[in-house]
Amino acid sequence: MTPRGHLRNLAVALTGCGFALLALAVWIPLDVDTGVIDVWRRNVRIGDAMLPVFSAAGMALAGAVIGVRSLLRDAEPAAGRIDPRFLAWLAATLAAGLALMLLTGPILAWIVTGGETPYRVLRATAPWKYLGFALGGTVMTFGLIALSQHRPSWRLAALAFVATLVIALLYDLPFDNLLLPPNGDF
Repeated sequence: MTPRGHLRNLAVALTGCGFALLALAVWIPLDVDTGVIDVWRRNVRIGDAMLPVFSAAGMALAGAVIGVRSLLRDAEPAAGRIDPRFLAWLAATLAAGLALMLLTGPILAWIVTGGETPYRVLRATAPWKYLGFALGGTVMTFGLIALSQHRPSWRLAALAFVATLVIALLYDLPFDNLLLPPNGDF
């Protein structure tokens, strides 16, 4: 990579880390009422700051990785034109995953209960609360991993399923009244 490419990567890294630190130090404390985790009357729930804090931390981590790679001059060369097939696969993967997230639970609830019990009643109980998230999340994760690896495989599908299940359990088990996406929309 040219020195100019390294400087661009370093600028991206510093900008990302700067915005992340600005969000963590200024925006989130001034704009968000509760912390990352909110305890109210011995009821543990996600605070309003959880998503912004995790997002800012992710941005800071990504910026740090890009910066370290740039300083070590081990970064990959900048990509040229974006292949339209890549964008089409990306869009199709995200659309399919989101559609499965939204529709799996309601359709299965309608099939299993014969339309007698609406999904809204079932959405906070196992296994219903996991169905859409697990299937849609697995499809999205698998599609994105296969896209980055340039090939699908059963091993990648299993990895995507396990990763989605771990994410669901990490978000669901510690909190009493959390509804995994998209269950809060129904």
